[in-house]
Amino acid sequence: MLGCKIVLESYTHARKAQKMLEGYGYRSQIKRTTHTSMEGCGFMLIVNGDCTSVTDILVSGGIPYKKPENLRRYEE
Repeated sequence: MLGCKIVLESYTHARKAQKMLEGYGYRSQIKRTTHTSMEGCGFMLIVNGDCTSVTDILVSGGIPYKKPENLRRYEE
């Protein structure tokens, strides 16, 4: 199954994204990003769907995100 990893700036944005995507039938997990960078800490959302569809939904909902990345052979 194809998955998508998306980095978000805060837990609040990650939770809003998760709730919005649930409304469209996507399941997801929120994880804290493990690396530190100049951008600061953040959270990632691992979603069971392709990044194009997922990011389209987030854009329509006004949820900011960074670095979408497709994951191959994603298993929940």
